Amino acid sequence: MTAEMKKSVYNPTSPAVEQAAQLLLCLGKNKDNSMSLTTICKEIHIHKSKGFSILNALAQYDLITKDYNTKTYSLGPALLPLAQKAKEKLDINAIAKDHLQNLAIETKSSVLLGIICNDQFYIAGKYDGNDKLSVTVRQHQSLHITHGSHGKAIFAFLTKKEQQRIIDSNQLFFHGTIESFDKNRLEQELDFCRKNGYAVDNGEITPGITAVSAPVFDHNNAVAAGIVLVGTFTQDKFETFGKMIAKTSRIISRQAGAKIK
Repeated sequence: MTAEMKKSVYNPTSPAVEQAAQLLLCLGKNKDNSMSLTTICKEIHIHKSKGFSILNALAQYDLITKDYNTKTYSLGPALLPLAQKAKEKLDINAIAKDHLQNLAIETKSSVLLGIICNDQFYIAGKYDGNDKLSVTVRQHQSLHITHGSHGKAIFAFLTKKEQQRIIDSNQLFFHGTIESFDKNRLEQELDFCRKNGYAVDNGEITPGITAVSAPVFDHNNAVAAGIVLVGTFTQDKFETFGKMIAKTSRIISRQAGAKIK
C-alpha cells in the first residue's frame, strides 16, 4: 500500500452513537452534574427532539437519570461499574509504567503493554530501550487477542469456557495466519507458558522480528493485560528475556492486587 493511495470516503461511525457519547461527556463535564434538555442540546448542537430521544434511550439502561421535579438530567448509576472497570485497567497502566521502561532499557528492546477488551489487545503503553531501533506499533493500536506471542501468553490462562469460545470463532492468529494454525503445537506452547510464565514468537508474525510475552493479572486473578518484549534479538535470548518478562509481569500483577506466586 502506498501513501498516494486514496482513502475510502466511507466513515464507519454512527451519528446517533456519537451524539449519545457527546451527551454523556457533556453531563460529565458539568460541575453540577445536572442539566436541562435545552442546555444539553445547545452544548452539543443537536435538535431538542433528537436530544430527547437519546436521553430516553440512555435512561432505559440507567446510563442517565431524570429529575422530574426540576426537569434536569444527570449521569446514571449504570456508569459506576463501567467506570470502575475502566479505572482498574488504567491502574495497571500506571503501575506498569516504570517497570516496563526499565525492562526496555535492560533488554535494549521495545516493550508493549496491551489491555484486553472484547477479544482485542489494545496497546496502552509503548517503551523503547534502543534509540537506534523501535517497533512501528503505535500506542492505542489494537491487535487480535490471539496474535502471536501475546496471544499464547493470554490464552494459556483463560478459563476453559473462554478458550473454547475463541477456538470456535476460528479467528486464530497464534502462528501468523489462520491457515498456519497448528493445534498440537499450540497445546505444547500453552503448557510451556503455564510452566514458565512466558510465550515466544520467532519471527512468524513479522519476519525478522522476535517477541516474548507474559500475562498480567488483575485483583480477581483474571488475565487483564499482557506485556510484549519485541525486537530483533536472536532465539538464544528467549530464555533470558522470558524469565525477565515473567518476573516483571508477576510484580505488576501483585501490585494490581493479584494473589499469585
